Amino acid sequence: MVRRTNRRRIASGRKVRNTRSRTTTPRRTPNTHRTFRFKPWTPFEVKTLRQIFRDTPTKDVAKKLGRSISSVQGKAGYLGLRKSATYLKKMHNSWQ
Repeated sequence: MVRRTNRRRIASGRKVRNTRSRTTTPRRTPNTHRTFRFKPWTPFEVKTLRQIFRDTPTKDVAKKLGRSISSVQGKAGYLGLRKSATYLKKMHNSWQ
């Protein structure tokens, strides 16, 4: 017996996936795919990031906030924060 939804797909010309051959894989419960892997940013952390990001190395900002470097870079980019010109000049001079 063909399921009703498959009949509609067949009539419309869409491909039908064979669901019977996939019975060995367990189905997920509805909310298992919605677990978050990151800690939400608090208003205090955002405020601190805005204040110290321009003139402080990102590594130090991440350590102070207890976050990874990539999360600090991502949030700063999302907020439109950039390093100051004096900080960049100082870092450039220290490389040479």
